[in-house]
Amino acid sequence: LFINLVGDSYQSHMETKQVEIREGFSYGTIQSSFWNAGVSAGLNDSQIINFANIFGWDIDFGLDIRQGDHFNLIYETKFLNGERVKVGNIIAAEFINQDQSYQAIRHSDGDYYSAAGRSMRKAFLRSPVNFKYISSSFNPRRLHPVTGRVSSHNGIDYAARTGTPVSAAGAGTVVASSYNKYNGNYVFIKHGEKYLTKYLHLSKKFVRKGAKVKQGQRIGNVGSTGRVTGAH
Repeated sequence: LFINLVGDSYQSHMETKQVEIREGFSYGTIQSSFWNAGVSAGLNDSQIINFANIFGWDIDFGLDIRQGDHFNLIYETKFLNGERVKVGNIIAAEFINQDQSYQAIRHSDGDYYSAAGRSMRKAFLRSPVNFKYISSSFNPRRLHPVTGRVSSHNGIDYAARTGTPVSAAGAGTVVASSYNKYNGNYVFIKHGEKYLTKYLHLSKKFVRKGAKVKQGQRIGNVGSTGRVTGAH
């Protein structure tokens, strides 16, 4: 929008410029964390989060990542008058996690599909906590924080700060939202007739029994209520 003073009055007009979209390419190998590898590969925060979201149904970026895993992606870059002004959508991406390859391609509908044409979206997210909040990684055998045992602990501990958002792994109905001395504040969600997911030790609960929730909806915050030694 251009505004000019002409005599005693202002005149305005609009000018539009064509944005040129080019393809950019980045790749990286994980040494310490996926986030650090993404930064080293020249990706911005939004690109790193979007990349993780694409594969969030297949990979737990908090606990599944291993040193030596690597990734590649093609993405849009937007230029104006020959100058790069913005990063656009991820067009295609590949992540090699523990020697297994996962590939995703963006369709015109805005969703991502595997090379075989199957949607990347699944019934359940691999993790209810965003990977950037996880305080540890490269540990395939996480210990129970109290008992110190692995085999008897039928769950996964995500160590993160109190207040970290916890999301529903899948769409469903809240069948319990309460408190006891072992679980602390907890939420149980039923998904259809077969599956039940449980979220324990929450500092806060944002849903009540009987509520319908969507996949990815924030249902509580990480906390240290119940039988725990730290926030998780």
